[in-house]
Amino acid sequence: MEEFFPTKLLDLLVISITFGIILMAFIQKVKSLSFISKSWQVWVLNLIFSFFIGIPFAMTFYNISLEDSLWVGLFSFIGASGIYQALKNQKIINYTPSSISDKISISKTNEIKRVS
Repeated sequence: MEEFFPTKLLDLLVISITFGIILMAFIQKVKSLSFISKSWQVWVLNLIFSFFIGIPFAMTFYNISLEDSLWVGLFSFIGASGIYQALKNQKIINYTPSSISDKISISKTNEIKRVS
């Protein structure tokens, strides 16, 4: 597979996916703050955190260069928002089943009579 995707690129993508999952969870927590009300604010926070947290993350845990860490920041910025949108479109995030109700109806044929 080296002829299609260089090993270094695959390594950087794996690191980016790992950090992207952490970033997505962090962005979800930040979105619940009261002063975050517009989607462009989430986009800007995603961009900032991708680089300001992603670069030190990659350099600390994977011992890679600053240049490679910048790629990790870019890939995680693109990937974290992509993962979030995909999950949101699949209704996995903020999922509430439509069948949830406080009332349950049982037909008379399935009713258990109590003898007292």
